[in-house]
Amino acid sequence: MDNNNFYAVIMAGGAGTRLWPVSRKEKPKQFQKFTSQKTMIQETFERVSKVVLKENIYVSTTEGYKNLVLEQLPEVDKKQLIVEPLPRGTAPAISLVAKRIQETNPEAIVATIASDHAIKNVEEFVISLSTAMETAGKHPDKLVTVGINPTFADTNLGYIKIGKEFENSHQKRIFFVEKFIEKPNKKQAGEYLSGWEYLWNAGYFIFSAKIFLDWAEKLTPNIYAVITNQGKDFLENYKNLETLAVEPAIVEKLDVQSRLVVPSELKWSDVGNWGALFDFFKDSLESEMIVKGNHVDVGSKNCLVYSEDKLVATIGLENIIIVETDDAILVADRNNVSKVKEIIEKLKKDGKHLYL
Repeated sequence: MDNNNFYAVIMAGGAGTRLWPVSRKEKPKQFQKFTSQKTMIQETFERVSKVVLKENIYVSTTEGYKNLVLEQLPEVDKKQLIVEPLPRGTAPAISLVAKRIQETNPEAIVATIASDHAIKNVEEFVISLSTAMETAGKHPDKLVTVGINPTFADTNLGYIKIGKEFENSHQKRIFFVEKFIEKPNKKQAGEYLSGWEYLWNAGYFIFSAKIFLDWAEKLTPNIYAVITNQGKDFLENYKNLETLAVEPAIVEKLDVQSRLVVPSELKWSDVGNWGALFDFFKDSLESEMIVKGNHVDVGSKNCLVYSEDKLVATIGLENIIIVETDDAILVADRNNVSKVKEIIEKLKKDGKHLYL
């Protein structure tokens, strides 16, 4: 299949506050080096460029991050930026993406890929994304996603329930999506882990730009009206849109026959918080202590220490996260790091915007 019609859009507009105090509003996690010597958006671009021509890789971001994108991805031209006026969730953002790419190439098949995920087995990503794009190219009336075989009972992720088999490509089996499931409780997540038909939802969506716009017009007419009338009132109209995720707004409303999933054995993490970063490294490093920076320890285990400058000394700690930056220090129980968002809310309430 002619891959000149294949486009990837790296979604890079998020604020990533759950990895505070390193990830900040001014420079969120996709622009930080958490998993290698490259930033997360640089890693993402490198992976995607193994599937899609570099000139067909676009970046969806907001006005505040435009310069960071161009600085960190010198291969990306200004015309490859799709700039949201301000964040309004993935439903408006992806609709805007579809509109822009469709204007560039009416036959375009688009993959929307998060800018802030970590993947160890890049070759599996390449196979899975290639299969998904080829499938969407052959069947442009279908929306295709990549589902990840879960390795533990995660309650912080959405899930995909596999339906009947659609076809067997030369590389992967492809199934209909029976339903999308929001973040489950611990009992449900355990059941999903033991059942082969449940996959993690990584939020990668592959579709015909033209057909997606048809779905948006039918299912989210307010969004469609705003993105197709980008006149002098566009900023104000976009600002007035409701913040909506693409799954409940569009994807979940599609007929079962219109949704496909490619199951994948990705060794993957959304690096959603400091605990997820610890888990990502623990398996590969086979270490009880995950450390970046200057650190000395006596008798601690199952801790993550991230130091930008100062020496951090630890004694007899267990299941603790310590993060040191030039103006803030986070110390947290590894099992409670999801509550970082509550710290952010307290800082906002106290007017301490310096730390956001």
